[in-house]
Amino acid sequence: MEGTRGLAILGVVLFHLFGAGRVSGGIDIFLAVSGFLFTGMLLREAASTGRIALGPYLSRLARRILAPAALVITTTTVAGLLILPVTRHGQLLTEARASLLWLENLELIRSQLTYEAAGPETSPFQHFWSLSVQGQFYLLWPLVAVAAVLLARRMGRSAAATMGVLTAGVLIASFLWAAHRQHVDPAEAYLSSSTRAWELALGGLMALLAVRFRLPDRFRSAAAWTGLGLVVSCGFVLDGAALFPGPWALWPLFGLALILAAAQSSSSAIAQPAPLRLLSSRPLARVADLGYGLYLWHWPALILFLETTGAESLGLPGALAVLAFSLTAAWATHRWVERPLARLGRSTPGQHPTRGPSAGRGASRSQRVTLALAATTLSLGAAATTAHLHLTTAPQEDGLAMQGMDRALYPGASVSGSSAAVAGTPELDEVPAFPELTGLSRRVPEYATRDCHQRTGNRPGTSEVLVCEDMDAPEDPRATIMLAGGSHAGHWQHAWLMLAEEHDWEILVATKGGCVFRDIEDVEDNQCAQWNAGFAEVVADREPDVVVTPGTRIPREPGEEFVVEGAPERWQEITDAGAELLLMRGTPRQLDDVPDCLASGGDAHSCAPDGSKFAEVDPLSTLELPSGASTVDLTDLFCPAGRCAAVIGNVVVYRDSHHLTNEYVETAAPYLEERVREVMPHLFEPEAQAVRPPGAEDPADTMAGAPREEDSL
Repeated sequence: MEGTRGLAILGVVLFHLFGAGRVSGGIDIFLAVSGFLFTGMLLREAASTGRIALGPYLSRLARRILAPAALVITTTTVAGLLILPVTRHGQLLTEARASLLWLENLELIRSQLTYEAAGPETSPFQHFWSLSVQGQFYLLWPLVAVAAVLLARRMGRSAAATMGVLTAGVLIASFLWAAHRQHVDPAEAYLSSSTRAWELALGGLMALLAVRFRLPDRFRSAAAWTGLGLVVSCGFVLDGAALFPGPWALWPLFGLALILAAAQSSSSAIAQPAPLRLLSSRPLARVADLGYGLYLWHWPALILFLETTGAESLGLPGALAVLAFSLTAAWATHRWVERPLARLGRSTPGQHPTRGPSAGRGASRSQRVTLALAATTLSLGAAATTAHLHLTTAPQEDGLAMQGMDRALYPGASVSGSSAAVAGTPELDEVPAFPELTGLSRRVPEYATRDCHQRTGNRPGTSEVLVCEDMDAPEDPRATIMLAGGSHAGHWQHAWLMLAEEHDWEILVATKGGCVFRDIEDVEDNQCAQWNAGFAEVVADREPDVVVTPGTRIPREPGEEFVVEGAPERWQEITDAGAELLLMRGTPRQLDDVPDCLASGGDAHSCAPDGSKFAEVDPLSTLELPSGASTVDLTDLFCPAGRCAAVIGNVVVYRDSHHLTNEYVETAAPYLEERVREVMPHLFEPEAQAVRPPGAEDPADTMAGAPREEDSL
């Protein structure tokens, strides 16, 4: 078993370092081995005593699992604060806290991270997702063992048989759920405890069957070779990141089952098959000894190496360097943390959970000290990270983001037509850009702070078209404007809110993250397609005067601006439902996070999206648009003088790699009004003059900083 565990961990590490992030199946084996070891141990104690001695059990977990993890978490946090740009400190600390509390898989699901090939922006704590699943199992599985014993006694059945039934029930339910979630939301399924429980339960079932099942000796060698082949080949044959933990995860786990079956012999005189001798060899046993530390250290070493060097991938020299460091750190952790703590446990009478309460009271003081230290570590770690997050992350203020700012120092989009657009003027050169980069990614449009927009992804139930109401709508609005589509419609909300205050409009927002107007295909299994199919009905029901949506898309990857296939058909449905349509030309996107780039020393141009991705001619101008459709082009606000910038007029333009900041959007509001007036003059007061007649002052001076009514209170 130890050799198999060592091989599994080695596979994980080597595939991360040398396999471009491919999934080896080692994590699946690691979870199953945990289920195997702990199920037998817990059942033996519960059957002999009717309960689990929590003191010895939890103190053992603290020594073997928590202590090394806390060391790595602390070291990684300190290194991350020194190496990573300040814009990533908030997420770093959030994940450090989640990892310490065995909740990292839930945090990754919450923050919509995926477990894929490591890149410079990947979390150094991402590998703690599997330890979190394992830790949650360690805390909940004792309850299953005790329940099995109590049920067995009441029914007069065998405790092992009852535990087997319960374990099989967990296995079947979780396996079916994993197969379903794998189809619906693969990223969440990969990280979720509920979809991984079957792998732990399978290991537990193997433990319960091991004492009863003996493979005939003539089949042992073939089973061992087949099992070893399945385990080793998994990462080369399967794309585990896309297929696990669904049914394809049975590939490595069936290999594990064959190895365990081959290890059960009816006669001690029969020689072990060659694969089993290999798995029992000293090198793999040594890897197993260092395995936990190796797993803990290799991932943060990999991520921080990439961050320090600025490389997109390790390369052979980098991979060897990270492997050498990880092995050294794992050896030091084993030598000075794991082994001393293990000796402490062995020297304490009655510490092992399987010995139960029959042990003398001499163990109680050591257990209390261990548990007190563990509780202190968890409490201080969680409190410290929470306090740091609270002190360094400014909360998002209500109202307009630029309210109260000196517009002479922070002109934003109002300088987009001048040579000062990026570099600023001499008097602005010493003024730091606004807003601060720390926590900028969390400063979302107002509607996104409420539970009224549809989440990204294919989770069932996310196809309903939700509408975010205007919290400050006039009683009798002159017009109702609906921003609709993906988040690139919603990130303009603050500009439209400013216009609404001036012209007595109502602003509605109806978005689904990552879902633009497009072809409707595979409606049954695609939540975005269902959202598209239902949108026209919502337009007919809510009767907005104008629906505003991006008309073109700028790719993040290499390519040129385009109109999404099928979008014109959806636009026609919107106008047929009775609304006018305003198509805004798309805003730039790029792969790298703009605030991260700026925080790392980049400038307004080096951190900006690639303006060459804009088509030479606006694609919307070449289309036959539905009657009642108009277009506006604000490209010059992002790429003044034909060159895109990340900071314009001392205001940061992007809050991530492609979403606009509320601050810059607000400075762009007067120019949005100018261009909407040109194509939809009927939306404005009949007697209203052009926004900028000859000799008139810049609209940025008259409107961009104007507060809404609630901001002046």
